[in-house]
Amino acid sequence: MPDTPLDDKSLSRTETITAVIHYYRAESARALAWRERLDRTTNWAVAATAAFLGFAFSHPEITHAAFIFGVAMVYILLFVEARRFRFYDAYEYRVRLLHQQFVANLLKGRLDFSPQAQWRIDLADDLLHPRYKMSLLQAIGQRIHANYIYLFGVMLAGWLLKIKLHPLIARSWRQYLEQAAVGGLPGMWTLLFMAVFAVHLMYLRHAGRLARGGRDLIYPRQGG
Repeated sequence: MPDTPLDDKSLSRTETITAVIHYYRAESARALAWRERLDRTTNWAVAATAAFLGFAFSHPEITHAAFIFGVAMVYILLFVEARRFRFYDAYEYRVRLLHQQFVANLLKGRLDFSPQAQWRIDLADDLLHPRYKMSLLQAIGQRIHANYIYLFGVMLAGWLLKIKLHPLIARSWRQYLEQAAVGGLPGMWTLLFMAVFAVHLMYLRHAGRLARGGRDLIYPRQGG
């Protein structure tokens, strides 16, 4: 005797709500795990910033190029955190969707649980076709706006102070430029390069503030 098609065994409302509740708990745990990974990466970046500050000012003989290397390391951590943020944002989208369209309406006693309910369609579509809700560039901008603008600010300020103090205290603009040189690269070009880097950070930060991720796509629908 052939197996009965699954379509003939429709779940009751209670069974479906129970299944969604269990799924909600699992999705919340997954979003929390990615949130913890974000915090861990930020902690690494803070520790790296503090370590490079302490190392660079420990001896006058240490060149200010150590700060440039430190900025590069923090930027790598920014890239890693932005990638993790895209995953977190994608999973947080589902949690917010369930919060606003399932849990909240269930508590208000006006939950639309029909197969045509828009929140069920949105959730099923995202499960069948998972995708990021923001680009990597937007994620980088958001992480810069949230935390990294301060870390880079501290690093750049320390770099400028290092040039001023070591190996000798610069008492003129010309001496400052001489101490800003890196190898055969003149100090003016070094300063210009870092200025361009700072401008690009501000641009990404601005773009990040305007970006809309998965958490911003969910709004309570009227009625239902």
